[in-house]
Amino acid sequence: MSSTLVASAAFPAPATFSGKIKNWVLPLCNFLSKGWEVSILGLLVFIKQKYDLPLYLVGLLSTVFIVCQISISIFAGVIAHRLGSKNVILLSISASGTAWLILCLPANFYALFLAYAFAGLSSGLFEPIGNSLVAKGASAKTRSSAIGNFAAFGDMGRIAMVAMATTLAGFFGVAITCAVLLASTVIALVLALLVNNQRTAGSAEAPVSEAPVKLATLLKNKRFCYATIAGIADSFSSASLYIFIPFLLSAKGMPLDQTGWFNALFFMGYLMGRLALGRLSDRHGGPIILIASKIAMTALILLLIVVPSSIVLLMALIFLLGIFTRGSSPIIRAMVADSMDERISFHSAFGTFSFASRGSTALCRPIFGFLASYAGISAVFYVAATVSLLTLYPAAKYRNC
Repeated sequence: MSSTLVASAAFPAPATFSGKIKNWVLPLCNFLSKGWEVSILGLLVFIKQKYDLPLYLVGLLSTVFIVCQISISIFAGVIAHRLGSKNVILLSISASGTAWLILCLPANFYALFLAYAFAGLSSGLFEPIGNSLVAKGASAKTRSSAIGNFAAFGDMGRIAMVAMATTLAGFFGVAITCAVLLASTVIALVLALLVNNQRTAGSAEAPVSEAPVKLATLLKNKRFCYATIAGIADSFSSASLYIFIPFLLSAKGMPLDQTGWFNALFFMGYLMGRLALGRLSDRHGGPIILIASKIAMTALILLLIVVPSSIVLLMALIFLLGIFTRGSSPIIRAMVADSMDERISFHSAFGTFSFASRGSTALCRPIFGFLASYAGISAVFYVAATVSLLTLYPAAKYRNC
């Protein structure tokens, strides 16, 4: 990825600081943040076994995580304006470190909830501010690519760290695994502390003061509202499909224990989509590529429902579906940034957007679960395809604003 784009989005440093380290701080933090997010959820099965928890408490722990994640995101912009962007990133890393520290130690029932609350707060703080920094550091012509590259680091973190965490937990147990993850937060914290954000990289200009934007002002911004509505529809239709793909494949006769490879392939599609669609968006315009992506996603979902159980065909379809399912998210984030007249207001915009899109993700999961239980697994994918098409309306309205 272009280090220039990320460098300007990261906490810029004086010329005496090592440029190579500086340029990789924010992408590395995203790699780790997304890895910590999926790892703490992936370790639930091992935590259940260690503490002999009933399944409903496992579900409750994941609920605590997502409620804290969503709740803090709406305030992320305000916190960033009060404390500064760098301090929010440091706070996010520290919260993850606290979660892993709690899980390292002999914990009682209540401490587990505290650990998952800290993990949710960490994720909810980092995502909107990290994306805001990247969007702010990129020009309008390269913004989708920059956000796509940044998101790709997060996807790599998801794939690599959840594999590492679950493997370590299987061999050495939860405590040692969490100790290793705690060490990764210490490394990230040290790197982030080394970086100074007094000036923009390569610039002698004074830093721009950042002014928060009130929610009422954002709601009067039609382009921001259309971008956010597109994000809500996109998240509802796509962010949780990976949970239900194994059940669809199982219904086609595939052994459930073999479906994990397909989800890995799906996540690889995520990564490729964020890189490719971001570049196409910069070249041809975000709304056009978003519309094309959602049409392609709908067609691929319908094909996935009806095709026979051919491993080669299913692999191709799921990889392509991954590209158009979440590869579109950087496009929408770039649309959020482009909708703002004042670049100093990005933190508030991204905090509000993150709250809305993640709330949509949380809402879709019980709805999809209910549909799968009472209408069959195919119903989940038909609804996802329908909602995906609903994204076309705000995308078209955004383009015409």
